[in-house]
Amino acid sequence: MGVASDRFSSLPDSVLLHILSFLPFDDVVRTTLLCKQWKPLWSFSTSLNFIHRPKDFISLKKFASFVDKSLINLHCNHSSITKLHLDFPFKRCFSSDVTVWVLFAITHKVKELNLILSSDAEDLYKLPKRLFSNPYIEKVNWVGCKFDKVEVFRWDSLRELRIGSIEFCDDMVRKVVFGSPWLELLELDNCWGFKRLDLVGGKVSKLVVNGYNGEAIKKNSMLLDFEVVEIEAPCVKVLELNGCFRRMNNIQLKNVMSCVSVKLDFQFTKDEERVNYVDMLVGMIGSLRHVKDVMLGTWCIEVMSSWPMKSLPFSMSSYECLTLHTPIQERYLPGIVRILQSSSNLRMLIIHMAPPYFEFETCFIPLAYDVYSVGGRCQLSMLSKDCGLHLKKIRICCFEGMRSGQEVLFLRDLLLICANLEEMIIEWRSGHQNSSIRDASDEFVA
Repeated sequence: MGVASDRFSSLPDSVLLHILSFLPFDDVVRTTLLCKQWKPLWSFSTSLNFIHRPKDFISLKKFASFVDKSLINLHCNHSSITKLHLDFPFKRCFSSDVTVWVLFAITHKVKELNLILSSDAEDLYKLPKRLFSNPYIEKVNWVGCKFDKVEVFRWDSLRELRIGSIEFCDDMVRKVVFGSPWLELLELDNCWGFKRLDLVGGKVSKLVVNGYNGEAIKKNSMLLDFEVVEIEAPCVKVLELNGCFRRMNNIQLKNVMSCVSVKLDFQFTKDEERVNYVDMLVGMIGSLRHVKDVMLGTWCIEVMSSWPMKSLPFSMSSYECLTLHTPIQERYLPGIVRILQSSSNLRMLIIHMAPPYFEFETCFIPLAYDVYSVGGRCQLSMLSKDCGLHLKKIRICCFEGMRSGQEVLFLRDLLLICANLEEMIIEWRSGHQNSSIRDASDEFVA
């Protein structure tokens, strides 16, 4: 038998370059040692990923020198660069280096520019003004940077804007929307400074807000008032509110009639527990009463559990697909029941039973509302059998069997109200298929 050939060597250079585009650039350079075919490939790379993790000054200097030499060689080879990704612990003394690299991206008409600069609040990188008038850039992801006195944006081709750990004031929001006629995705990750996300006049179809860093305002201002954020997004079809909103006590949604998919998986911090969160959720869900695909996180479910009446003060009858991210525990069960009772037209129910992303410091639920302790067994006693009349599919993710005894019983009683159920999928949580849940599983199957 002949010796098996190297399958990689038979691939065309275009495919090999595509594979290299997923690697950090220092690994791309190391591929020159593999064989003659690989030796010249790095100089034709179009996607550059410079990633560095150590924070000591000497290693950062070596990293900056490596980036400089790499970009010089690529410039001399007249390579066509489409993406430049920089991810390293930024210090102010490297500002001039980063500016040179950004100008390289502008000169080479790079379509995607990512600056992931982890740093202290005092060491934020000031973006060069030339970057704000760029007709070629299509995707950006900037973390740990800052805008400084920007009069106007001109991003004629920009479609995706992701920014993180940046002060993003209301005036900046309006300038970005007006200066980016093709912007489709706006993602704000732990930003601060905005009180009104006004997307009127733009084409943003997806808005993602991952937390709000109100503590940054507290440090830089004498104001101690909690923030109220208003979102007006007439063209947004997908809306996601995730993470922790610090020093904020209300979110108001206006003009969101285009929304078809909503994810509410956020929380407020303990400082705001004086606020009536149910009233806030009533307003939010009322603005989203037309949406058919909804995801609710653990905190929202817990707030709904605190409602003193047996039914919620709003209807969720428009929901056809509902996702609940919550473990099946006593503190969340009343909210789950009330949500299902209000969602009479559900076709699909998805429950992620994984623990919440964060542990809450307070529990809103009065002990008097123990609606599931009936004869010592968990039951959906508040639900009528026609509540799940339209449910066709149930999917359970991260199922662990029996942590508290309630998970299996909850699923059993859920089946009792779903007369027309066609499919039920249970996905076990990795590493938790053990004999300790066998008895509960047998009961559930029976």
